[in-house]
Amino acid sequence: MLDEFVEEQKIVCTILKNAVSKNKYSHAYLFETNGYRNANQIALAFAKYLLCPNHYANSSKCVNCTQCNLIDQNTFSEIQIIEPDGMWIKKEQLDQLQKEFIKTAVQSQFRVYIIHNAEKMNAHAANSILKFLEEPAPNIIAILVTDNMYQLLDTIVSRCQIISFAKNDESNHSMIEKIMDFIYLPDAMDKPQVEEYIEIVTHFIEYLESKGKDTLLNIQSLWHSVINDRDKTLMSFEMMLLFYKDILNVKFNRPIEFYDDYEKKIKEIALKNKVQNLTQKLIIINQLKEKIKYNVNLNLLIDELILEMGSV
Repeated sequence: MLDEFVEEQKIVCTILKNAVSKNKYSHAYLFETNGYRNANQIALAFAKYLLCPNHYANSSKCVNCTQCNLIDQNTFSEIQIIEPDGMWIKKEQLDQLQKEFIKTAVQSQFRVYIIHNAEKMNAHAANSILKFLEEPAPNIIAILVTDNMYQLLDTIVSRCQIISFAKNDESNHSMIEKIMDFIYLPDAMDKPQVEEYIEIVTHFIEYLESKGKDTLLNIQSLWHSVINDRDKTLMSFEMMLLFYKDILNVKFNRPIEFYDDYEKKIKEIALKNKVQNLTQKLIIINQLKEKIKYNVNLNLLIDELILEMGSV
């Protein structure tokens, strides 16, 4: 349970245990992972701690508890876990969740739903869960787990208690591993392939920053010949967001978080841009990334990206 994670996330575990022991828990939590790999496990451990009639934080102490045994077997009806269905979390998944949670709880006082990768809710799904959060039913607790809470609706964030995890010790992590922790990865995408796409995306950014709208003249070789489906496009947009975030870090004299191996390139681009320009470019990338959720023409989407970025 929670005690298994105290060494890595002492503050988070203390906050969650105190909430239960003092009977002052929130109806909704937003777990901001900061790249912490075991955030989903902590979400389940918290649910288990909350639902356990003994409120044990250590699994070894709770060996005969029916609730905990059922949770371990994934057969406990009062916990629902929502995962992305393909690239996105869809409205139908959350509609079904709400139908299930309208029913009276039979195995526990509380009901808990956990949404992994909450930033991957499409617009309809986000609006559906927002209604559920706005009118919280008694003893129903939401746990939203996200790598990037800034991709969630502000109205969703404002209705949750934010729990920020301590960042992983990344001193021994390679650049690729750090990036992989924060982006959408298509199925079966391995580290060498990710490295290849990082090179393609960073070259595209460098070219776009140099040539502006004229990048359209070479878009086939720069992008379309390699990044040619929805999954790869989403992954590449998220790579771009992290790259521009690092450029902004340099502008603010902060350390580079992700693209350590591209420090020279990042500093060169930072010199050519004002803070407001970089902020606007991040907004453009993020807004166009949202369109990937829908059935848009991907070639036209990249054209739009180049034209808008070239106008900043």
